[in-house]
Amino acid sequence: MRVAGIAWRDEGYEVVVTNDEELDDSELTAPTGYPGRRLAQLRQDLVDIGDLRCVVDSTSGALDGYLMAAGLTVYRADPWQLPERPAHGSASARALAELGRRDPAALTRLRPEIGSLAGRAAEYLRHIADCAGVEYELARSGRLVVRAAGRRPEVALTFDDGPDPAFTPRVLDILREHGARATFFLVGLNANAHPELVERIVADGHGVGNHTWSHPYLPDLSRDEVLRQLDATGAAIATVTGEPPGLMRPPYGSRTPDVLRWIRGQQLTTVLWDIDVSDWAGPPAADIVAGVSAAAKAGSIVLMHDAGGDRTGTVTALPTILADLAARGLRSVPVAELTR
Repeated sequence: MRVAGIAWRDEGYEVVVTNDEELDDSELTAPTGYPGRRLAQLRQDLVDIGDLRCVVDSTSGALDGYLMAAGLTVYRADPWQLPERPAHGSASARALAELGRRDPAALTRLRPEIGSLAGRAAEYLRHIADCAGVEYELARSGRLVVRAAGRRPEVALTFDDGPDPAFTPRVLDILREHGARATFFLVGLNANAHPELVERIVADGHGVGNHTWSHPYLPDLSRDEVLRQLDATGAAIATVTGEPPGLMRPPYGSRTPDVLRWIRGQQLTTVLWDIDVSDWAGPPAADIVAGVSAAAKAGSIVLMHDAGGDRTGTVTALPTILADLAARGLRSVPVAELTR
């Protein structure tokens, strides 16, 4: 079996491929670079290799679901297993490939139905529990939102991880057909690669928010890394909109008290949600519809995804979700409008 280490750098990706055998450096492939717009080509090149173990690190959450959607086998390496990262980038593709060859048992196998944080759920929940006091203070000052007061018959549909040329246009078409507006929390690598989709999102009257540059698990990052993720994403969005967004959603909702304070220090409002239909796991469209229909009420913020994997279920469910909301007298508006 061959091993591929996949890293992100600034505006794109880097891949190093080796064999699952004892090798010297001459038998490692030279790094292959892919700009963000060629992510689909990167995935196809990996598929074409055949029997392959893909290795990413915990700062690369925009990648694993996308790769698994093509049938690739993906493993996660964690920070304590790897050399120090650069200030704005993942562990190197070479380091990831070498770890995957040398010690595959140390890696965590990722599966679409479990998600990127496999094996770290208890830690994730502990960090969130630690945030209760900070979240209370931020919510009081209007700098953290889970749902709105519900004084008007409105909800906020939100879509994370895009833009994606395969799914975002389909989501936008459906929203336009139903006269609905939403909020898109954009990954910087994707926004930078597809500014034409960011432009369409804004032109159609939707809100945009910052979803970091590479979709990392934020507790693994230093303050400097978090700020670089936020600043780079804000700048990429601002090249289209004229200004960086004021809303931010942490990937996976991952956070610590310090992370929340760092976000606040950037004059950003953290937007969470009160309805999660787990569409990232690829459930049937009927389950996505049922999850929204059962819980949505005035003031709700609904978490969905338009990228990061196969979002066919979300696209299929969306017309029924919008029709159901309309039948109940609820309309979808951007988060900024919902919370005004």
